[in-house]
Amino acid sequence: MMFAMSQAITDQEIEHLKKLARLEMNTEDTARAKSDINKVLSYFEKLQELDTTGLPEMSRPVKLENIMREDVATPGFSQAEALELGVSVEDGFFKVPRTVE
Repeated sequence: MMFAMSQAITDQEIEHLKKLARLEMNTEDTARAKSDINKVLSYFEKLQELDTTGLPEMSRPVKLENIMREDVATPGFSQAEALELGVSVEDGFFKVPRTVE
């Protein structure tokens, strides 16, 4: 399966990633992150050039086997503890952006 990766990450995409990750970065750090991400993407692009047709699957160091355990209930957070982790809280609830009009 071939993927087209010839496009570098844009400034707009970097800003979007920073917002998603809630990162505050100065201009120098942002430029360095953009450069690093573009290097990684170029490595993936290079790997796509390899013809792997007919090669066997690599051996796996760990067996692919589900390990089942008993489903045991454990105590969770209290409402107060959970709300302490919230970014925005109002009247005892998490406040999130409206997604449906």
